[in-house]
Amino acid sequence: MVAAELANFVLNQRHAKAQAAVCANGFRDTTRIASGSPEMWRDIALANRENLAAALQTFVSGLQDFRHALKSGNDKAVSMFFEKAKQRRDRWARKMGSPSPE
Repeated sequence: MVAAELANFVLNQRHAKAQAAVCANGFRDTTRIASGSPEMWRDIALANRENLAAALQTFVSGLQDFRHALKSGNDKAVSMFFEKAKQRRDRWARKMGSPSPE
């Protein structure tokens, strides 16, 4: 869902300026799943709608918290947002046996 919305937002002609800023390898890799079968993703989403709706609520809430911190200039909260993500991603990569966090 996140990959699809990112592709929908960034690749919309109304956001052409954003395209140049983010459309590189990282964007390609992040949105790769958005190129999957729409029918397949529809079926997966509908079959898991209750769990997915709950997960999306939590996801959106986290983004709203980040937006609030950003708008208010709360540098500590903004830093913690990225630090927490880095720690979790690095820990996951180690568990997966990856020698580097990439």
